[in-house]
Amino acid sequence: MIAVYARRVVHNLTLVHLLLVGAAGGCIYLSLREVRRRYISTWRLFAPAILALFAGAILSLLQFAEHQPPWLFGAALAAGFVVGAARGIMIGIRHDMYRPQVNLTQAAKLLLVWVAVLLGAAVAVECLGALLASPHLEIFRLGAALVAMFCGSAMLGRALLLTIRLHRADRGSS
Repeated sequence: MIAVYARRVVHNLTLVHLLLVGAAGGCIYLSLREVRRRYISTWRLFAPAILALFAGAILSLLQFAEHQPPWLFGAALAAGFVVGAARGIMIGIRHDMYRPQVNLTQAAKLLLVWVAVLLGAAVAVECLGALLASPHLEIFRLGAALVAMFCGSAMLGRALLLTIRLHRADRGSS
């Protein structure tokens, strides 16, 4: 009885949804680790961004299968990258004796974590929509895919601009 109910409940969830949950969880975990550190290496900047962009791309591909227009996702990608790049420019960098240091305020740390949590919420909406399989939830799944693409590209734009600025600050100090 329980096995039949469990099979009926999860028949719409696939391995793709498990990958999405793993990517969103990894993004949240790595974002939390990033805000606790004083020195941030390049891979620590890019790891949560790549996981977030992976989740956004997979959610977008799921929506392409539903015949959604691709320009929506391109617009979300571009807008997120611009917002993330602007955020990367505004973050302060200072230099200590060894290397450049990212000077994050508490609000900037919380913003990074909230973007990761928003990505996790978008993945949860997709999983819930797939689980319930209602045609009325398709607009929410589309919105979740757009939000995930925006969050992923914003994190990538931030990481890219911070990496460029850290590299320039490190070269300028030697």
